[in-house]
Amino acid sequence: MRKDSKLISNLAFRLMSFSMRFVNESSSRKTSDKLKEFGIKSGMTIVDYGCGPGRYILEASRLVGPTGKVLAVDIHPLAIKAVNKLVVKKNLPNVEAILAKGYHCSIQDGSVDIIYALDMFHRVDDPRSFFAELKRICKPSGRLILEDGHQKREDTLKKINQSEQWKVVEKREKYVVCIPA
Repeated sequence: MRKDSKLISNLAFRLMSFSMRFVNESSSRKTSDKLKEFGIKSGMTIVDYGCGPGRYILEASRLVGPTGKVLAVDIHPLAIKAVNKLVVKKNLPNVEAILAKGYHCSIQDGSVDIIYALDMFHRVDDPRSFFAELKRICKPSGRLILEDGHQKREDTLKKINQSEQWKVVEKREKYVVCIPA
């Protein structure tokens, strides 16, 4: 997620949303399988950071259940609009869409169990600020699941280590699992 001045255009966002719908419908690996790997449990507060049009929101809402909370964060106003539309259409009272300003969001300090940031990290132009914000909102016992996106794993690991905010505790094929340093 780049700073506000570097938002993708509305047209690019709409094209991305369309392509995500196509991928979801044709993918053999469903979003539910992916999110189940993250250890999301009923009652948790989780953040879909860089949520885009809400590809994972429905399943995340189901996994945290009625006592949990899904906070869908993005810098693009169309993402927030798409998530809010999904919340109404699918009656998801445990989902809240939050517009970020740069990397900052209005989530309370130390309140989140799991943050996942999928297919967006390659667009972060200030990893130190990005990781500091995620650490701010994460519980000391929380976790960050960070997908490499469109960059090499070595680049992901280098940025994490340089931030001095997170420690990698697990490496999977497409993502790493981190805990606050």
